[in-house]
Amino acid sequence: MNFIRTSLYSGVSTAISLLVRLISNKIIAVYLGTSGIFLLGQLKDFLRLSNVISGFGIENGIIKYTSEFQKSDEELRKILSTSFRTHLFFSLIFCILILIFKNTIAEYLLLDFDSKFYFLILSISVISFSIHTLLMSIINGIKKIKLYVTINIVSVVISAILMIILVLKYAIIGALYALIINQIITLLVTLILFYIYKPFNFSLLFSDFNFKYFKKLSAFSVMAITGPTCLIISTFIVRYYISDKFDTNFAGSWEAMWRISAIYLLFLISTFKFYLIPTFSKLNSENLKNEVFKIWKVVIPIIIVITAGVYLLRDIIITVLLSNEFFLINEIIFFHLLGDIIKINCWVLGNILISKADTKAFVFFQIEWSVIFMILSYFLINAYGFWGVSLAYFITYIIHFTLLNFHLRKLLWIK
Repeated sequence: MNFIRTSLYSGVSTAISLLVRLISNKIIAVYLGTSGIFLLGQLKDFLRLSNVISGFGIENGIIKYTSEFQKSDEELRKILSTSFRTHLFFSLIFCILILIFKNTIAEYLLLDFDSKFYFLILSISVISFSIHTLLMSIINGIKKIKLYVTINIVSVVISAILMIILVLKYAIIGALYALIINQIITLLVTLILFYIYKPFNFSLLFSDFNFKYFKKLSAFSVMAITGPTCLIISTFIVRYYISDKFDTNFAGSWEAMWRISAIYLLFLISTFKFYLIPTFSKLNSENLKNEVFKIWKVVIPIIIVITAGVYLLRDIIITVLLSNEFFLINEIIFFHLLGDIIKINCWVLGNILISKADTKAFVFFQIEWSVIFMILSYFLINAYGFWGVSLAYFITYIIHFTLLNFHLRKLLWIK
């Protein structure tokens, strides 16, 4: 399946997800405002990190090796059973830690209600999403793209409906509960559709643990954990610095800008998830180089057109997608959009490092991005005010893209 065809399949899911997100984001923005968006950003960061750690960060390893060994039942059994036991073990350990440190976490998330029951649901949510991630990684590896798309569509629609209902009824507390309950619902949807379509033999999950494959998968865990950790730490620090330097309206508007980015980048991100790692894993140097340039020829014009459209329609987008309370986005949107153009091309190169298990390089580049972004944000916010954070974002990605190309120069640029 080539990049264009994969894009068409993912486009169906993306179109529906975009519509659903537009509606739910509008309601969240109107009813919760910038301060509510700020709090949801904190919880989303925590959930993103917990979902990676609870699966030991082996998602991309599962995709890679499932793709490579899908025709070998014996090897596939070892991969899947080892992956399942790894996910189950680490999600249970992480849930125990959540319950032990629930007061500290509640303080970090700024939860100002009785949160004992909340953390019980959160623990179940973490385990649920860990198993969901495992199953989705497997069908990604064996390229059951239609099933992957179907699960995403059903999950997104149900999750959005629940979010809207709870926000309308309970405001911010409802939104906080919706985020964690939706992860449980997502697993239920996945299991129901797996029962209907039977994409692979479930008995493969319940074989013995294989230490050899655990070591192979562990190489990906370092990369998977490092990426979200660096992103979460850097955005957390910058978000709080913006809040402290200005107020939560500025921090909430910056968080909302990231939400707008996530919406218009959804199409490309979905395609990358389906296509890049399984494809890059199977290609040698020359074919890999050709594939990268073919993808760039498609991606670069698309992202330029999308970001140009977003900029020209920014007032309408802010009003329709959010509310007039988020007018501060106008100060940061230009350089943030420029940064996204570079960012999407960085992701193509980053997936080469993942698919080839180049752990040291991947970790270096994640830390490099995080450190440069935090340093530049501090100095440029002080120098230029609020819009300095978007300038920092743009410059960081220029540096990041340059360094990635230098590292991969023998593959991409030297004949």
